[in-house]
Amino acid sequence: MNLLQPGTQLDGRYEVVRLLGQGGMAAVYQVRHLGLHSTHALKVLNADLSRNDDIRGRFLAEGRIQARLRHPHIVQVTEIVTTPVAGLVMDYIEGPTLGEFCRGRGLEPKLLLEVFLPVLDAVEEAHRHGVVHRDLKPDNIIIGKDSRGRLQPKVTDFGIAKVLVGESAEGKARTQAGARMGTLLYMSPEQIRGAAEVDARTDIFALGAILYEVATGQVAFHASSDYDTMKRIVEGTYEPPERFVGELPPVIAGCIRKALAVEPSERFQDCAAFREALEQALEANPEVPERPSRSYAKTQVGHVAPPSEPVRESAFAATHLSNSGRPAMNTARLEPTPPPPPDLLAPRAPSPPVRAPPSAPPPEQRVASGSTPSPAVALLLGLFCIPGVGQLYNGQVLKGIGLLLLCGLLVGPMDTGMCGLFVVNVLLGMDAYRIASKRRGGKQIGSWEFF
Repeated sequence: MNLLQPGTQLDGRYEVVRLLGQGGMAAVYQVRHLGLHSTHALKVLNADLSRNDDIRGRFLAEGRIQARLRHPHIVQVTEIVTTPVAGLVMDYIEGPTLGEFCRGRGLEPKLLLEVFLPVLDAVEEAHRHGVVHRDLKPDNIIIGKDSRGRLQPKVTDFGIAKVLVGESAEGKARTQAGARMGTLLYMSPEQIRGAAEVDARTDIFALGAILYEVATGQVAFHASSDYDTMKRIVEGTYEPPERFVGELPPVIAGCIRKALAVEPSERFQDCAAFREALEQALEANPEVPERPSRSYAKTQVGHVAPPSEPVRESAFAATHLSNSGRPAMNTARLEPTPPPPPDLLAPRAPSPPVRAPPSAPPPEQRVASGSTPSPAVALLLGLFCIPGVGQLYNGQVLKGIGLLLLCGLLVGPMDTGMCGLFVVNVLLGMDAYRIASKRRGGKQIGSWEFF
């Protein structure tokens, strides 16, 4: 672990002020330029990882990539220091990460656009230079403020970015070795499968997952295990955002659906198209993006488990920014994600519609509880009338007629007397009462006992 003490000088030009944050991969410090007295952030790899040639190469590549991306919504890397440790000097941004800014609740639509549209602009600029971020997530977006106090989101951590143009052989080797590198909850289906070639549409998918989270306060593909998370991503299964936010504008929901399409060809093909669609969210007659063929549909078929929180008419976070005074620490996740199980690797065709088999006569009959006989009346008819009358009252036609015939044929000749007839009526009255009670309750009645 690199724990630079306050007062430590780097290259004789920067002085460590304080530690801002420490992660498993790197540490971020606040530093001061000794000549200019300006404040900067310094990102330093942990000592054990700096000895790994591949990780150190990625770290330096991050500096080169961010240094050439000059945009008001991208954290700028200004230079590299080497003594006593290698580190990236970058803009110091005071403010929370996007995840902290939302605090687990969705932003109201106007604020959502104010925060998310600049992020689209930043990623579009990276794509214009042939750079795919591959690790976009709320923790890699810092919500700062400009000199007039307006929100100024900034994208950072290009540590595992893929350079599509002018990539060296060494860079290609590193990219292939880390094909599944990223943060699982925001990885695209093609990243899950370990595709050798990914393009800007991988970032579009991650932006869709971020938009889902910013709009609803929920993670789109959260599951109890990494396997289930990967399965949901490659199948396009997630709860509709409208189930968490009742008044979510249809355009925002439509943009989420399109960005999270399983097939890259069905997503927005670039950030400009994404932005153009999203900008219509608050217009009177917006054009809702077309629904993808494979994504989102799975949540519309059959029973869907209810969301962890009930649908709220207003599920938006407060619009003010809390000044914690502690800037967020962002480090790229450099460790590879565990490989997915084999059954998730191959693309799957859409499942054919399920058709119900031809209906067969049910062994049991459920009687609707509409106008049904009274159990008390059925019992009285069974006790004090000729055997079978209570069954006829219940609608047990065959059983009632059979008992009447049997009574006429047997009771007279057997000379059972009043006592025997009463015993028979008690048994039949109880039977009539039981059937009438089941009918009144709408319970299942076997065909043999009904007729």
